[in-house]
Amino acid sequence: MPAHRPQSQVGPWFYRDTECMVIEFETDAEAALAVLPSDLVLVEPATGFMVIETNHWTTLGPYSEVYLGILCTYQGAVYGYVPGVYVTGENSQIVGREVFGFGKKRPDRIELISHGNGTVEAIMDVLPGDRALRAQMMASKNEPAEALAGLPLLCLRIVPDAEGGPAPALAQLIEANFKAEPLIGADGRAEVFSGPGHMALDGPSDVQFPVKKVTKAVYAHFNAVLPYPKIVKTYSQDELKGCV
Repeated sequence: MPAHRPQSQVGPWFYRDTECMVIEFETDAEAALAVLPSDLVLVEPATGFMVIETNHWTTLGPYSEVYLGILCTYQGAVYGYVPGVYVTGENSQIVGREVFGFGKKRPDRIELISHGNGTVEAIMDVLPGDRALRAQMMASKNEPAEALAGLPLLCLRIVPDAEGGPAPALAQLIEANFKAEPLIGADGRAEVFSGPGHMALDGPSDVQFPVKKVTKAVYAHFNAVLPYPKIVKTYSQDELKGCV
């Protein structure tokens, strides 16, 4: 961001009436190990999750988002490691990259659609019409608010060497905690629903990953607070040189 005029106000950042679909799936262990930093231990069986969100109102402005998570542990604690993210908003892209280190890119579109037959569909096109991601679920069973409890996320924040050296100037493991609170309806029920679902990743993207079997699908509305992240590890120069 410009040093004299930052793009965003200071955090924490607030989200209201976010609509999301979460697809959990069994994946390929070798594919997961290929993208996990060496400090992270893969949870077995290898499990991934895809989050598709429409953030109708945030203090960063409205935007939609898709990100992939891989279940892992770091020093015994369970996390979701996030290797790839797509967002439709400029503020969310800049803040996510510069503060958190998420590898955010811009797609052509991200959309959540509620159909007349009761299904909810999520679509992401990286390029126009490529259907890089398509997921559908039947939101049929009401779940308690605890069903939306999220994992802390980890991402690898990398600052390249401005002089063109092969090793990064800085690399850090960053922990982000997105604290979502499901909306509660007038009937006292949480706006969290589960049901059968499926997902196809047909076009090349940063979230394209092997899907062996969808194990869980959830649709929800929530409010949330995104606090500043925590640096859990800063890699030494020797470690950075060893990665080249």
